[in-house]
Formats: sequence, structure tokens, C-alpha cells
Amino acid sequence: MISIRLSDDEFVKVREACRATGARSISDLARDAMRRLVAGAPVPREAGEDGLCARVEDLDQKVNHLQEQVSRLALLVGEGDK
Repeated sequence: MISIRLSDDEFVKVREACRATGARSISDLARDAMRRLVAGAPVPREAGEDGLCARVEDLDQKVNHLQEQVSRLALLVGEGDK
């Protein structure tokens, strides 16, 4: 267990980062941030920046998944015409 002290302003920013990234809790957000730090991933300068990047990456993955599904459906529809 790790315990840290935050100013009121820092705590508000951390809660906002939780919402922006979709983290279930401050603990999840902190755990994920520490995993990235230990793994050597670059640490963003602003929590909002991290949240935006995470959301864009998530959307990119979803779009790629949708593209794959549409391609599969197109193949199935094309085979049904034969």
C-alpha cells in the first residue's frame, strides 16, 4: 500500500484525470501511471494531455475494430450473392 498527500488543487486534478481517462478510481489511475513509469513509457506533462491521448488511442482501436468487422461483413454479403 502506498499513501501520498495531495493539495486540494492536485486532488481535484487527479479526479478530473480519472474521469478523462475512464479510470474506475484514483487507485486505478495511480497504478496505471506507475506501471507506465516503471515500464519506461514517457510521462505526459499534463494530466489532461494523458487523458486526451488515452481517449484518442481508445477511439483509434475501436475504429480499427469496426473497419475489420465491416470488411468481414462485406465479404459475407458478397459470398451470399453468389
